[in-house]
Amino acid sequence: MTDVATKPGPTRPGTSLRGFSAPLVLLLGLVIVPVGLALATLPQGAPTDEDYVRMAFASVAACTIGIASVLGLLVDRIVRRAKASTIALFAVVALVVVPWQLSAITSAADLLLVRLSL
Repeated sequence: MTDVATKPGPTRPGTSLRGFSAPLVLLLGLVIVPVGLALATLPQGAPTDEDYVRMAFASVAACTIGIASVLGLLVDRIVRRAKASTIALFAVVALVVVPWQLSAITSAADLLLVRLSL
């Protein structure tokens, strides 16, 4: 047998992103990291202006991470030449998540202005 035939084959195209599965990347990027950022920026007492700014920046960072994770998975599937149905599924997910996160960024900015009374 040749050396190529004895090596275990690569994972199926579209199943993992450098050792991380797509569901794990989505769960981390859309739920766990944003919740962690929100909990990390909660004020201990009555919120001050600095706390409001910190919470707004954490919200924007969480939304950016969500957008990056979804678009990263979509690009990964395209580069790996996954099946058309897989690419279409990730494109639909991206078309839902990206506008949702962009609206969350806009609302975070509006909420910050209201809280700072500007």
